[in-house]
Parts: sequence; structure tokens; C-alpha cells
Amino acid sequence: MKHREIVGRIVEAVVWHLRRENILVSTCEIREKTSKYEVLLRLEDNAAGLSTIKIIYYNNNPLKTRIYTGRTSLDLRLKRIVKRELEKMVGGDEDTTQG
Repeated sequence: MKHREIVGRIVEAVVWHLRRENILVSTCEIREKTSKYEVLLRLEDNAAGLSTIKIIYYNNNPLKTRIYTGRTSLDLRLKRIVKRELEKMVGGDEDTTQG
């Protein structure tokens, strides 16, 4: 699967989860750099007081992402969702074979 498709699926998963928490995304900007993708999600006014979320996806290590929201608990929840989605797409068989 190409990196652009992976980034698109990550953004869809994050937006779907945010919508469940009544946080609406107003715009999404994806910047393609040489070794990574930067995703900026701008949010509408919400109870959490967040204005942007930044997601960094690295091309050379597909299972490595960074998420910055300003709220540690939301960072960890989104990181868990992104990791689960990446393992589905990229194939997280490495962890299950250690058994």
C-alpha cells in the first residue's frame, strides 16, 4: 500500500474518532516532505479548547508516528487508534509471531 493511501486512512480514522468526541475538524492540510508526511487538522471551537492537531507519519518506518494535540490523554488515545490502523494496513505480524 502506498504511503499516500496510508496517510489518508489514518486521517479518516482520526477524524472519525474526533467526531465521536464532538470535536469537529474544519480543515485538513497534508504536507509531503522527503521522508515524512505532516498532517495539520484545524478544529472548530470545542469543549476541549483545542485548535489544531499535528500528525507526523514517517515513510522509512511506517509503524512510527507522532501526534501533537496539547492534551496528553488525547495524544495517547489517538496514538493507539493510529497504531491499530497502521497494523491493519501494513501488517503487524511481527508482534504476533513471538508467541
